Amino acid sequence: MYCWNCGKEIEEEAFFCVHCGVKTDRSSYINNNNNSKRAREDDASSAGYGVLGFFFPIVGLILWLVWNNEYPKRAKSAGVGALVSVLVGVVISVIAVAIVVPIVMTGALLY
Repeated sequence: MYCWNCGKEIEEEAFFCVHCGVKTDRSSYINNNNNSKRAREDDASSAGYGVLGFFFPIVGLILWLVWNNEYPKRAKSAGVGALVSVLVGVVISVIAVAIVVPIVMTGALLY
């Protein structure tokens, strides 16, 4: 049997993939867990969705929310892009404040 997430071969009796740790089809069937994420055959991570999520974080968040169950790999790409964009924005803001505040304070002291 092959893992639906990473595609590596695992034992037929396995409840979890020993390579990536996700539940197998067998464990979902036995537990009657219909809400488990199942990757579709046409699902693949894409740098394009990551770039889209980076430049338009709200779109990346929406795609992550919409695709999370049906296309988990695509959703992860869009979500990671959005998350990286937000983190970069926060870091740039902190650096800008750290540079601007001392300049303003020195200018205020001169007058």
